[in-house]
Amino acid sequence: MTTTITDGTTTLTPLLVLGWAPARQARTRVHQLLGRPDPDVTLRPHALRAGQLRILCADEVAAAAMEQMHAAGTVLTLADDDVATAAMAYVVSGQLTTELDQVTLLRWVVTADFTEVLP
Repeated sequence: MTTTITDGTTTLTPLLVLGWAPARQARTRVHQLLGRPDPDVTLRPHALRAGQLRILCADEVAAAAMEQMHAAGTVLTLADDDVATAAMAYVVSGQLTTELDQVTLLRWVVTADFTEVLP
């Protein structure tokens, strides 16, 4: 299984994606109207995926490169040989953290809040 993250110029290969937790926000609007038992509904498609991505890096140098790529303010592309549904173009849309893995004390974990975008 190979996972890659690229910014179009540089491609990084983490050891593992520890967590990928996407959700899709509903954009349908429901309006409760006075004097009517049924609501007025405006149907809209769901938004693209958003969530948190946790990336395991081999060492501090690899984690620093991963953090720098995610902090650059560019569209990134995630691809995985085994999990086709994980493939996406995304931007960092919230916090970006880097921490020493508490289990190994050798590996590093980069965590990014993401929002999927159209490529």
